[in-house]
Amino acid sequence: MKTLLIIGTSEALFLLLLIISKRQKRISDLFLGFIFFSFALSIGFTWLEIYNADSGYPFPWALNISWIFIFLHGPALWFYIKSLSITGFRFQPVYLLHFVPFAGFFIAQYFAFFSLEPSHRIQLVISNTFQEWALYKISVIGIGISTFTYYLWGLKQIRDRRKWLKHHFSRIDNKDLEWLQILIIVSLVVYAVNVGLFNLDLVFDIAPYHVLMLAAYSFASIYILVLGFFGLRQGNVFLDNNTIPADTGVSAKKEKIVGRDQEMVSEKSQIAVLRADQGKRSFILQLTKFMEEQKPYREPEITLSKLAGMMKVTPDYLSEILNKHLHHSFFDFINQHRIEEFKFACLSRENAHLSIMGIAYNSGFNSKAAFYRAFRKYEKLSPSEYIQRIRRK
Repeated sequence: MKTLLIIGTSEALFLLLLIISKRQKRISDLFLGFIFFSFALSIGFTWLEIYNADSGYPFPWALNISWIFIFLHGPALWFYIKSLSITGFRFQPVYLLHFVPFAGFFIAQYFAFFSLEPSHRIQLVISNTFQEWALYKISVIGIGISTFTYYLWGLKQIRDRRKWLKHHFSRIDNKDLEWLQILIIVSLVVYAVNVGLFNLDLVFDIAPYHVLMLAAYSFASIYILVLGFFGLRQGNVFLDNNTIPADTGVSAKKEKIVGRDQEMVSEKSQIAVLRADQGKRSFILQLTKFMEEQKPYREPEITLSKLAGMMKVTPDYLSEILNKHLHHSFFDFINQHRIEEFKFACLSRENAHLSIMGIAYNSGFNSKAAFYRAFRKYEKLSPSEYIQRIRRK
């Protein structure tokens, strides 16, 4: 497992170098680099502490230091997610408060441990006497609180971001940071085990300190590898400031009745028309007609801003219509039209030579996973089950 620590440190430094050498760096890249840097310090010093113990402590200045840098992991992740979730994100002086725990524990550790004579520090480590200190016990609890607070906070940011995306884009599978959400959840489970072991060790003395560190930071090496692979591939998910849409909702939808040529505006749209004022009523009808005739939902990357431009209104106005009067997200609004287009196309003999996904792509979907997920959400069955049902009829 010691080799894994060397690999983890090398990974983090290599990924940091890749980011530094990038020609066009976004602010999210800088915070991703900060994550790699903080983990390189933690994992690297952990390896050095274990090397010290195995080699007669040739570097006493590097003893009992790696744990302090854990207080940088949470803020680094928070800044990374924040920079991906907010356009034009900039670091503000108030954000320095995130580093107060790191600075506080570093100063406390300096006076309690680093300022001692090297021989005294070595003796404390050999005997594990420092584990009896109140500072050590507080630091173990503090690491647990910091880690879980920031990781849960990060999950909330990702959830809020997904909600925002659904009000602006018709396709979110390449923007919603699902990979990071899964990584954080897995990390929380592993951290819970690690923090639990350290806290149990306070009471039951279950293992030597360096063994606990080795187990904890071995996972960190894997974490860095996964984060680097997906993080460097994460593209820019925002448009220019002038084209970013405002909060959105959904529009009227025309239902295609199987077996009938007549097309009707959905019941929800009819209610919305009755409740809206004359101008908004007129716009809802125009939007319904436009969706059925021009079929803008066939464009896989359609956004609220693009649709607003086609309708010659502002994104704010379209957002108000969709949200307040039709009670859907832009994401659902577009995908419901795509599903209806797919259902209608399945009835046409002209599409008999196409596969299910062939028809789905023609309807505006560009991802098999997104199509199947949307179809099950709105129709409560799979596309193949739907086709078998209509063929029986």
